Amino acid sequence: MRGLVPRPSHCLLALLGASTPWLCAWAQNPPTPPAANGASAPAYEDRVIEGLPPEPVNEGDAEAYDRTGWPRFLRLETRLGTQPFDQTRKTRIGYGIYGLLETPNHGTLSVDGTYAPRDSSGTLTLRQRAMPLTNGWLMSNELGVINAPTPDILRLPARIYLPSAVLQGASTEWENPGSGVQLQASTGEPGRLDFLPASGFRRLAGQRSSFGGQWRLDADGANPLSNQGWTVALQHEDARKVSRLDLPTQASDIVDANSTLLALRHEGAEHRIQGQVVSTQASDVAGARSGFWIDSEWDDGPRKHGVGAYRLEPDLTWAQLPLASDLVGAYLRSSWRTRQWSAEGSIDWLDSVSNRSRGSGFFATGSARWRLNRDHTLGAGSTVRRFDGNAWSNYGDWRFQNGWGTSGLRLEFTHGDNEADSRWLTWDHEWQVPQGWALSTSLGAGAYSAYQSQAAESVWSAALSVSAPLTNKASLRGNLNTEHSDSGQRRHSLNLGANWRIDARWSLEGNYNRTTGRSRFNTSLDPLAPPLTLVTPESDRSFYAVLRYELEGGSRNVPLGGKAADGGGRIAGAVYFDANRNGTQEASETGVPNVTVFLDNRYAVRTDSQGRFEFPFVASGPRTVSVRGETLPLPWNVVDEGQAKVDVRLRESVTLSIPVQRNE
Repeated sequence: MRGLVPRPSHCLLALLGASTPWLCAWAQNPPTPPAANGASAPAYEDRVIEGLPPEPVNEGDAEAYDRTGWPRFLRLETRLGTQPFDQTRKTRIGYGIYGLLETPNHGTLSVDGTYAPRDSSGTLTLRQRAMPLTNGWLMSNELGVINAPTPDILRLPARIYLPSAVLQGASTEWENPGSGVQLQASTGEPGRLDFLPASGFRRLAGQRSSFGGQWRLDADGANPLSNQGWTVALQHEDARKVSRLDLPTQASDIVDANSTLLALRHEGAEHRIQGQVVSTQASDVAGARSGFWIDSEWDDGPRKHGVGAYRLEPDLTWAQLPLASDLVGAYLRSSWRTRQWSAEGSIDWLDSVSNRSRGSGFFATGSARWRLNRDHTLGAGSTVRRFDGNAWSNYGDWRFQNGWGTSGLRLEFTHGDNEADSRWLTWDHEWQVPQGWALSTSLGAGAYSAYQSQAAESVWSAALSVSAPLTNKASLRGNLNTEHSDSGQRRHSLNLGANWRIDARWSLEGNYNRTTGRSRFNTSLDPLAPPLTLVTPESDRSFYAVLRYELEGGSRNVPLGGKAADGGGRIAGAVYFDANRNGTQEASETGVPNVTVFLDNRYAVRTDSQGRFEFPFVASGPRTVSVRGETLPLPWNVVDEGQAKVDVRLRESVTLSIPVQRNE
């Protein structure tokens, strides 16, 4: 053990991230306390306790950091594995690249790509974000596999979900924060993203083009970050020869369609209101289809209230992308949050435009959570639908701290005219484990009633999630889920992953997935959820191994999102399906793949097959990480605008878990 003053070797560790930045300065110029008579006391001398050798410092892994040039990051990958849901299970080799360059005059330049030579599949995305132009304009461009851009106010949470397509094409965005103007355009072929070993792009029929923009009418040039005042937005999308089917088989499956949306928003210090009008034309439907929805909310101290209305004609789509339709109604919602408890609820009164339903109905949902004390929290919620068939779901849960960690008991009941009734009791536990470890388990027992040709059955399930450091360079993670029914049905899933940091630049990662059996899928009770077609395979088996090389360089004076003299840290995390809507990722909840995550709305990455993402070099200070709702699979959506605010410290890592939820 050493004395109180660090030696120079400790300062080297501080530069490598093992200590805090003020420690080195304190070591080089230790404070000198005044003596009792006012004179300076002699400086403290470092001493070593007799008999204890100095703590060894392993400098073999340290790489010389190149501080010349602009901040940059490069990751190269070689991948070997099989494609998920590929019944041939052919082993493929793939390559990946992710690069980032921060320039002072051309914005942020990045490349994100994969390639599998066996079947010539892959993706490539080139991004240029926030390139400064004259008169305060910023230009952003994307080329390759992209998401069609959308005006900012159309990304905000609303009662009606506006879908978006993944394209292979190009997009551009011009923004002037001082004048509140934003202009966008994109064009490309629609498609779907596959997974590792190469995140291939599977083309679908047709071509999609869009343009749009927004204008903050009373923009405050002195405060461009202010959103208060009036904002108008326009979005138009044109789809040529597209199809809702992956493989159209006849001429009637091919459709031409276009949609236009006009939005007006007013935002004050404590209130917000936004109205949208949409019109759609399609070659397979006679005449135009239209709709509107209005969302408003206002703050009342710890309370927040909202009210709105909507009318959506039959066969309404967003240029052939699924959209809620044939509905008219109004809603009211309210929430109340304090440090000890929270409650929220909403109710929709609705009817069909075409009178297809048996009269009007309603959809109501509510939940509450009460923190009894530091160790115990109670929660309960209910959802009821009386429209197009009756359905309801109720739950109650109790979370409590104990000597082994944090436990949760959850009891759920569901009933629906179009599906079997169910009852479930689940126990989740996050175990108290040594630092660096993570261990959670889940046990459940339930029953389904008889429905149509399906007999009644009792089911029990178990799940295990673990993350463990094997050494200071290697770690292991795994998820195991199993479900057994007295009818003989079995469902199992296993996901194992390992990571080995070979040295400062090289690492090796492996992953194995195995699933058997078909799981039940509970559809959303929300009548405004967009229609969904889901096909779940009976079984799957896949694996991949990744050899990764990473290189970082450039002056640390300007890290991502930073200013002169700022230092840098790291942000890593995962986006996950929050199936039980409790805001905690449990053993049975998996990550969301291929979701676009933004840092400060400027730097973009996609999540991998496990829902993980990383920003390797981020400026110290407050940062905002956001998930784009249009990149999520239906009917999942972001929570609280899909944003997480974090404080990044010098040479430290911040870990995030971002949930996405379904409307019940």
